[in-house]
Amino acid sequence: MKEMLLSAFFTVILITGTHAEDTIKIMPVGNSITAGEHYKYPPLEERTGYRKDLYEMLINSGYCVDFVGSQNHGIRSEDDKDWYDWNCEAYPGWKIPDIAGRVELVLKTYKPDILLVHVGTNGHDWNNKPGQVKDMLDMINDFSVDNNHPMTVFLCLIINRFKGGDTLTTQFNKEVADIVNTRTGDKIEIILVDMENGAGLDYSDDPPHPDANPPYEGGDMLGETY
Repeated sequence: MKEMLLSAFFTVILITGTHAEDTIKIMPVGNSITAGEHYKYPPLEERTGYRKDLYEMLINSGYCVDFVGSQNHGIRSEDDKDWYDWNCEAYPGWKIPDIAGRVELVLKTYKPDILLVHVGTNGHDWNNKPGQVKDMLDMINDFSVDNNHPMTVFLCLIINRFKGGDTLTTQFNKEVADIVNTRTGDKIEIILVDMENGAGLDYSDDPPHPDANPPYEGGDMLGETY
C-alpha cells in the first residue's frame, strides 16, 4: 500500500512542480486501515498503518512533509527512536458519512495540500456507499472553492479482503471510479489509486475465524498473510 501511495505522490510532485524544500501538508483519512488498528490490537504505539512507512520514505527521499489531523494513532514522544509524524483523521469502525463530517470540521483548521482517502470498508449499505463518496468529494471541493485552496485527493479504490474476493467491494470500486471519471470542473484534483488490484495483497487466505482472540486471526486483511 505504501509503495503505491508513494509512487502516486511523487507523480503529483512532478506534475505540480512542488519542490522538496516546500512543506507539503498531508492528511491521511480513513478508518482502522489508516489508523493501523483492529479491535484495539496491537498496542497503541504500533497503530501506524501505512502512515509511518510512507512518512519515512518521503523524508528519506528529501521531501518536507507535515502529516496533519486531529487524531493520534501511533503517538510517541519526539525522543523515541521510531518517532514519525503521526497526525491523521482515522476513525476505526466509522462509516463514510461520519468520517466526512469530521473531515469537514478539520479542513478549516489544517488546510491540507493532499488528502489520502481510503473509506468504505465498514458497513453493509453498499447501495448507498458510492453516493456517500460523491457527497464527500463535493464537500471537499466546496471547501477548496470557498477558500481558494487547491488540494489533491488520492482516492483509494478500497482493498478486497477475503478468499475468492468480494463482489460488493469490486462493484463499489467500479461505481466510485465512474463517479470520479464523470466529474468536471472541480477545483480539487482527484487521483484514483487502485488498492484492490495493486496493493500486492495475497487473497488466498481464508476469512477470519469468528471465535479467534484477537478476532482477526485468519483471513488476509485481518490475518497473518496481510
